[in-house]
Amino acid sequence: MNEDKMPRTAPVNTEGLLKVIQFTLSSHNDISFDNLSPQNPFLDDVFTNMKLVGVKNVSENDIDDYVFTFMKDNASLLDSGNFNSEEYMIPQKKKFEWEGRDKYNAWKADFYYGTQEGYSEDYIRHLFDDYELLISDGTYVDEEVYDVENSQQLIDSIKEVPFNESVNEQDEPKVDLDTYEAPFTSEDFMNYVESEWDIEMLNLLMGIISKRKKFLEDVLAKAEPRTVVKGFKRFDESKTTKNLRLLQELLKNTL
Repeated sequence: MNEDKMPRTAPVNTEGLLKVIQFTLSSHNDISFDNLSPQNPFLDDVFTNMKLVGVKNVSENDIDDYVFTFMKDNASLLDSGNFNSEEYMIPQKKKFEWEGRDKYNAWKADFYYGTQEGYSEDYIRHLFDDYELLISDGTYVDEEVYDVENSQQLIDSIKEVPFNESVNEQDEPKVDLDTYEAPFTSEDFMNYVESEWDIEMLNLLMGIISKRKKFLEDVLAKAEPRTVVKGFKRFDESKTTKNLRLLQELLKNTL
């Protein structure tokens, strides 16, 4: 189903939401809904006041996102002070694909092991302490991350994708062959065949065309069956041979 034709349902009552917005406006000045951002303190107050219409947790069912989008999509009505619920548009829920990074500072340790020839354990430790020997020259075993600080999430890209398609593997749109119209002329097709040098591609085309031709011939044969000519019967050799044998037996008995 096309997303534009999907039924739109509101997670909260529109009249109740408008009353909350109107009530919250009484304690805020110079609010421009057209320029409203998710970081605006007015939005937090609206979320808090949603309890007045029975919504205790706006994070459930994406109500916070819905309320913000509702105000943005109907900004002109809200900015004009028109609170007639029948004129308001219900936002359509969408699906988005995103890519991002979780960026942070952290202490990290890499574990190695190895062997070293020498005479004294103490002196080998001394060589490692003075970086005459390097632990990283050993064989890598594992790693461990310790305290993390300055964590930061960065969204590199975000875009809307169709609801009925997966993010990683999208299904090809189905083609209705009953109403399909070729995006090329017969001359274009002949020019393509004449210019094609790939034998495997030509064999593929021939196979498809032969299959389609056979299908149409079968359809025509069923639609126009052969005419049956009355008065003629197929020769049945078995019956004729049996009759001849009976006739021979009769002749022997009469002689």
